[in-house]
Amino acid sequence: MLFVSNASFGQGFIKKLFKKKDKKVEVTTTTTQDDTLKNQYASSSFLLSNGEVDCAEISLKNEIPTPYQRVNLNETSTCQNLVEIQPGKFIDATYLSGFDYFNTWDNYNVNPYNISHKVLSDSIHLNLYDSTSTETAWAYPLDKPQRVTSKYGFRRWRFHHGVDVKVAIGDSIRSMFDGVIRIAKYNRRGYGYYVMVRHKNGLETLYGHMSRYIVKAGQEVKAGEVIGLGGNTGRSTGPHLHFEIRYQGYGFNPSDMVDFAQQEMKIPSEFELTAKNYELLIESKKSVYHRIRSGDSLWKISRKYGTSITKICRLNGMSKRTTLRVGRTIRVR
Repeated sequence: MLFVSNASFGQGFIKKLFKKKDKKVEVTTTTTQDDTLKNQYASSSFLLSNGEVDCAEISLKNEIPTPYQRVNLNETSTCQNLVEIQPGKFIDATYLSGFDYFNTWDNYNVNPYNISHKVLSDSIHLNLYDSTSTETAWAYPLDKPQRVTSKYGFRRWRFHHGVDVKVAIGDSIRSMFDGVIRIAKYNRRGYGYYVMVRHKNGLETLYGHMSRYIVKAGQEVKAGEVIGLGGNTGRSTGPHLHFEIRYQGYGFNPSDMVDFAQQEMKIPSEFELTAKNYELLIESKKSVYHRIRSGDSLWKISRKYGTSITKICRLNGMSKRTTLRVGRTIRVR
């Protein structure tokens, strides 16, 4: 009698069952018109060069089915009016072409323009805002009137390029005009948390010593928009807003333009910026300063610069008994 194991039978049965001639399987793919357009569009690219866009791409985009369209920030009507200031960040070209010195865009330095202070003697006519527009033309930097705690001009051993206005920590700080944020950073030994805004009217405004800023460089803001909160950061002895208005990198007296006590503009939409607005700054350029070193005394400094101890004390708001700290700068003429 012949016995066949179950294991042997199972293997042979399975081999017989699956022993078939190999067949080639052909896969047919179909390409729809939508897929063709999608692939064609995906392989194309927008040409961005200094804000100018190859507008020929727009006609191709119009033929793309809606689900495949990408967002185009450069519509035909504004193709020539946008400029790329940093990767993916476009702003109105006026912020770079409206004034000669605007062609320098710097996110780090308050005055990067390298313009001689001799231009301060020139006069310039500025159109600060459109008086016929229904939109907000300008805004007071704070929500309510506050007293000025330190004025523009000479202040002890250095020049003060703006005004200090009393605030409480957390108070809203607002942009004075429509603009674009040029600087938003922290300066430990100076402005603390501060923001600098470039405006289409040719001016730049600076807001310092904030507890924090809530905007980024390259961001456009409207007049009255909150850009930060009041604080006491940086070189500060108490909560206040340090506020500057600059043209061509040089600050002039903000009180020539803003009445901080009455919370209103003091000038019409047309503003004439002259040497008179800069007279204190011009005087400071004529001044001579001395950085105090180890071993210095008022008598020794006065002899070096051919002046008197009394005059040095008067120029710096100090007395003959004031301790001279190494590294501090004092005005000697």
